[in-house]
Amino acid sequence: MHKSYNILIGLLLFLTISCATQLPLEDTPQTPSIDLAGYWEGEIDVGSHTTLTLGFLLIAQETGYDALLFVPEQGVTNMGVTAVGFDQNMNITITIDALQAAFSGTFSHTDQRIEGTFTQIGQSFPLVLNKGSVPTSNRPQEPMPPYPYLIKEIYFTQSSEGFSLAGTITRPTGEGPFPAVVLVSGSGSQNRDEEIMGHKPFLVLADTLTRAGIVVLRYDDRGFASSEGDPSAATSLDLANDALSAVTFLASQSFVDTAAIGIIGHSEGGLIGPIVAQQSNLISFLVLMAGPGVKGIEILEDQTAAIMRAQNIPEEIIDQTVALNMSIYHIVLDSSKTVAERKEAVHEMLATANLAQSAIEAQIQALFSPWYMTFLELDPAIFLQKVTVPVLILQGTKDTQISATLNIPAIEKALQEGGNTNYTTKVYEGLNHLFQPAKTGGVDEYATIETTIDPQVLNDIVSWMDHL
Repeated sequence: MHKSYNILIGLLLFLTISCATQLPLEDTPQTPSIDLAGYWEGEIDVGSHTTLTLGFLLIAQETGYDALLFVPEQGVTNMGVTAVGFDQNMNITITIDALQAAFSGTFSHTDQRIEGTFTQIGQSFPLVLNKGSVPTSNRPQEPMPPYPYLIKEIYFTQSSEGFSLAGTITRPTGEGPFPAVVLVSGSGSQNRDEEIMGHKPFLVLADTLTRAGIVVLRYDDRGFASSEGDPSAATSLDLANDALSAVTFLASQSFVDTAAIGIIGHSEGGLIGPIVAQQSNLISFLVLMAGPGVKGIEILEDQTAAIMRAQNIPEEIIDQTVALNMSIYHIVLDSSKTVAERKEAVHEMLATANLAQSAIEAQIQALFSPWYMTFLELDPAIFLQKVTVPVLILQGTKDTQISATLNIPAIEKALQEGGNTNYTTKVYEGLNHLFQPAKTGGVDEYATIETTIDPQVLNDIVSWMDHL
């Protein structure tokens, strides 16, 4: 199987939110004989007629250059690199340790461009950089001051492990008490705005809700941004304890109506919400935005095919990829073998994709992480069947990550089996996993769409809460 088609090990999703961390820049001792300062941009071919734009803003220093990385399709801007090297032969190297990546190239006087190679986790891609303009993005929904509500930066203690979580509370003016929600983000380490691909969905959502008279608490995930804690061994069940701690803290605020506290969870947050509802009688409603209804292994099977299909990859290749990935997942979950035996078996399967050793090791580390192994088997139905409070279920027809056709019926069935008929389902035509109006629903579209959350979705959440 051609390696560039494998979503499990592919490159299209290699820039995650955690890559937003700014790393220190290192000076180089070389003094350039030509000024390369400015923005340089090119495209790499990642397979299946798909390209990814990479850009570097070279900033002249007293000796050499600093640089910032841009990946417009993925909303990455002004990302600090680790080091920049330059010599008198016009050779330039840029290393980005956070991505296990580097660019090496040579400036051509004749063509006025930098010709080189971009490498990441053992894979190499030709990359030619031409002078251009720094890309800009328009996010019309992002709120700007002055705000007609109060904002407070807060810290609260994660009750089961004792570390500190950082967040923001936005609340209407006045003493209240007001209805309130905790926003719970999707998988991966994310900040309180759930910042992804240049968008800040939770910032937009919090602004809308607070203007409507609702208190909102949003927080940085454990071990990310200003929050303490170790995410490396955390599962969805551990993250539910984080969210429970946020709910408990919110309930302690004098301006909060403790009889009207809910959770709005996006993606994995839509799994965590029902878990927390089993742990606390403070939860009086749930909003599940693109939440899962089936086990992780089923989601990944469906997701792999949907994402590849959005890229117009041939069905034969999709079938091969899904089959390989499912075989790997079943090995990971095979408790009849030791972990060492399972890792060796997965190593052998990944090696058939002609991956570099470093890429194989990175995949094995991810697959055998506590979060991944738990996610593969965790069944949302177990928790949904015990939810007795009102539930708003939201999904888009263009969602390629957690599809409406697979997950909505499963969520509704679980609620019904538990005797809960107090739920409302809204499926939006043409919206993707982030609830943006989309063409294909592919992940590569997220950053290029100006809308952060479709206004109808925001209006529906407020209206539903008003009628509780």
